[in-house]
Amino acid sequence: MGVLNRAEIKERMNESDYSKKLLVTPLLTENQIDAASVDIRLGSSIIIPKKTYVDQQDVTDRATIHQVEHRLYDRTKLKHKSKFVLHPNHLILGVTFEYLSLPYDLFCTIMSRSSWGRLGLVVATAAAVQPGYKGCLTLELVNLSESPIALYPGLPVGQLVFHHVPSKGAEAVYSGRYNCSTEAELPKFFARDTDKELAFWGGESQRVGGSESTLDS
Repeated sequence: MGVLNRAEIKERMNESDYSKKLLVTPLLTENQIDAASVDIRLGSSIIIPKKTYVDQQDVTDRATIHQVEHRLYDRTKLKHKSKFVLHPNHLILGVTFEYLSLPYDLFCTIMSRSSWGRLGLVVATAAAVQPGYKGCLTLELVNLSESPIALYPGLPVGQLVFHHVPSKGAEAVYSGRYNCSTEAELPKFFARDTDKELAFWGGESQRVGGSESTLDS
């Protein structure tokens, strides 16, 4: 599985066959295309986790996970040139300024840019983008430094690296839960049939008659 270089990225972006075309738009400057990656900018949609006094966020419990998801987060929109201060050890969910459309023979990874990483900003802790994905990308941004970091919409905070994958047998439709997003997205547990397995590990499977049971050690 090889990595696309600059020439290959440009070639796929200029592809007239939309089944093979790579779309990353808008690019404010061609300089965003590097030797083997494309720089991505922070968009305006931000999700901020609230401080909470619940004992835990148990993603195996279908009955409460959706309440937790929407009760523990605030959404905001950053205006042009407005500043958001990310404090040490805090996490926010941001969105990319760019919209991405991947053909079915390309896989993408999101990486932090080195200068931001050395400052203490980690971008995209969940970094895999599956073939066929369409939409803006939600970025998990964490400040691991000892000082607050100022963020602005439009700043190039990350980069996309594209990988060739065999196209034979590729799925006709992307089946992920975050397709065609245009804003930062909350976590979506129990959004697919495969999430039914979550209940096996705790939550529902350990509740008997409405009360929690304890597994024997």
